[in-house]
Amino acid sequence: MGRLKVAVAVPVLAVLAFLVGPVSADKGHVVVASWGGSFQDLQRETMFKPFEKETGIKVIEATGPSLAKVKAMVESGNTEWDVSGMVPGDLLVLAREGLVEKIDYDNYFKGMMDDIVPEVIHPYGIGNFFYTKVIAFNTDVYPKGKHPKSWADVWDVEKFPGPRMIEEGGYVVPPLEYALMGDGVDPKDLYPLDMERAYDSIRKLQPHVVKFATKSAMPPQALVDQEAVIAAATLGRIVKLKNDGAPVDFTWNQGIIQYDYWIIPKNAKNYENAMKFIEFATRPEIQAALVKVQPLGPVNLKSFDYIDDAHARTLPSHPDNLRKQVFSSAEFWAGTDASGKSMIEVNQEMWNRFTLE
Repeated sequence: MGRLKVAVAVPVLAVLAFLVGPVSADKGHVVVASWGGSFQDLQRETMFKPFEKETGIKVIEATGPSLAKVKAMVESGNTEWDVSGMVPGDLLVLAREGLVEKIDYDNYFKGMMDDIVPEVIHPYGIGNFFYTKVIAFNTDVYPKGKHPKSWADVWDVEKFPGPRMIEEGGYVVPPLEYALMGDGVDPKDLYPLDMERAYDSIRKLQPHVVKFATKSAMPPQALVDQEAVIAAATLGRIVKLKNDGAPVDFTWNQGIIQYDYWIIPKNAKNYENAMKFIEFATRPEIQAALVKVQPLGPVNLKSFDYIDDAHARTLPSHPDNLRKQVFSSAEFWAGTDASGKSMIEVNQEMWNRFTLE
């Protein structure tokens, strides 16, 4: 009787296998924390879904990357994220405190390293995309060719009159670098920042600053409304307005170029899947797919092989644009003063005092 059961069971299993096809092994999942909103929507279509299709690994999305969240997860012994976006200064703090895993370049990035911009390669993280803070202007007031071409021009209110808008000092990306260039500091001599001089420079421009921006949407809209005629603005928002026909434009010269990292928090539950995802996200064709629909710069320069030349020249990391810009120094902002305060904290205190003057 037992033999009969076995003899019947085997053909039944064979029929089931024929009907449903081969049963694929569960490849697991990877939890990826990114910045949310329309940007993460684009990542989902150009990166997350293609990764799932190729690997069988499910991407579980999270939002709101921050140093504080990663630190709390790791120190509580419950690292929920496998991969997270992270601004450079926060990565350096996390690395210094032993709260992130090393990136396995040797086993996952063979044949790719020579194409990646060297500045974004770090033992504990790899850059994902470039974005830029640029000098922007209203073209009804300053037509192309007669516009400010440097931060010194932005600070020259006699040659280029009219209201300005720059970020407040406590903004995510403070205005100190470009305030120093506005005061005549050569870009190659910016770091370490002379923060007192930077605030003195802001004081000089302050009578012509209609408002200190607290959100990235404020300067571009101010230019459209002519509330300001010159502004420090995020490239992506200016490009969108320009493409929509608004009277705005920008210069690449002395743009403050920045980038975020992909990191793996310490004790991530799915390290191998995390590395597979980061390698996939850094491939040239994957980076190209996203920057075709979002004005960011790929960190993998081979991506430009997949982008038509006209569009490529509108992106921050195109070689012709990259050489005109200034890299923000994460090392400076992640550093500390003699008292042990981070330079971010020092700057916040200086800005708070500035607002009380």
